[in-house]
Formats: sequence, structure tokens, C-alpha cells
Amino acid sequence: MVKFMSDEYFAQLQVTLSQDARWSEISKTIKTSIALNASDIGQNYVLAVENGTTTLQKVQPGAAAEFSLDGPYDSWCKVVKGETDLQAAVLKGQLKFRGSITKILVYRDRFSRLAEVMRAMPVEF
Repeated sequence: MVKFMSDEYFAQLQVTLSQDARWSEISKTIKTSIALNASDIGQNYVLAVENGTTTLQKVQPGAAAEFSLDGPYDSWCKVVKGETDLQAAVLKGQLKFRGSITKILVYRDRFSRLAEVMRAMPVEF
């Protein structure tokens, strides 16, 4: 079991997404990137998706991505534990979203699957 938001966690998330048939199917026609930033612990990763291939790369704060979600570790924990969903976390200001609202709505089902995969991974908090 890996520690949530650790480097090992993001490596495992990449493997898990690459093995998830549903994720592969719904991501095969998109090209996008989303920064996942846990601001208070300094973990910054960009998840890049291109035609069904997903990679996660550790980056410096403020790295370029089409979308970004920024927030403290505790807010990310609530999303992954299922205590709040991603959209609610953004609407409540627990996670800050940057990018095109219109375009993210087109990708909403895809990013909902991402959250489901993250919730299903066994992790330590």
C-alpha cells in the first residue's frame, strides 16, 4: 500500500489508469492535461492524456497544463475517500480550478472516472 499523494502513489496511479479498460476507452479520443497540486505538501503532478495514453509527471509549482486543481492535502483526501466529490470540492472552494469551465464540462465524465479510479486504489492517509 502506498501513501496518498506520494511519488509512489502517482506512479501507481499511472499504472492503474493504463490498466483500466473504461479509462482507456473514454480517454482514447482526447488530448489534455491537468495539474494535480497538493499545495501544502508541495506535491505537483501533471496528468497528461493523449489518445488513450496517460502519463503522470512530477512538475514544479505552476507548471503548464490545460486545467489545474490546487488545494491542501486534506481536501484531496476528502475527494479520494469519497467524503466529497470533485465538483463539490471545487464549488465549495476546497480545490481551486483553473482552465476553461466549458471544456471541463465536456470532459466531466472522464474526470469522474479518474476520481473513481483514485478512490479504488488502496492507500495510506
